[in-house]
Amino acid sequence: MAMQIDDVVTSNLVPQDPATLRDLLSAGKKVPPDGTALLMQDHAEVRAMFQQHETEASDRMKAVLAAKICSALTVHARLEEEIFYPEAERALEDDDQVEEAIEEHSEMKEQIGKIIEGLAAEGAVGPGVQQLMQLVEHHVEEEESEMFPDMRGTDANLYALGAQMAARRVEAFLGLKRSVDEVQARL
Repeated sequence: MAMQIDDVVTSNLVPQDPATLRDLLSAGKKVPPDGTALLMQDHAEVRAMFQQHETEASDRMKAVLAAKICSALTVHARLEEEIFYPEAERALEDDDQVEEAIEEHSEMKEQIGKIIEGLAAEGAVGPGVQQLMQLVEHHVEEEESEMFPDMRGTDANLYALGAQMAARRVEAFLGLKRSVDEVQARL
């Protein structure tokens, strides 16, 4: 009988038990992503978009990439704030890490707003993307070196978080698609 996602989410699988997870994956079973792995994948994708933006020669493509970066970061922040951070706050019993992360999100959202306004008004990207990249790099470094390893050491069900975030991501992207399409149409 094939194991379903709900079975994995409610099982005792934890990231510290890679043999069990490896067995499931090698047997072709589908498992929800570990919440920290899902967020780290987002980080890698945004880093790649920032790198592409830096090397892109076309102003139009820079603008399109800037819109995609802003969309990806907006959805990522929602996932963290709505699902991951509340669980991190509970599991870590450490308000400081989560509070700092939320403050950093506020700074990033402000910068994203400036970029979107510039794209809507002028169809061009100024130094805002570079400033956003610096904010994101700092934030990602702290999450990946402190918060995520700390979360892996707790009793939090990271697979359940991953499943919740994967489902919420679809909803969030659908909500943003219309606004991104509008900005891109003006370019």
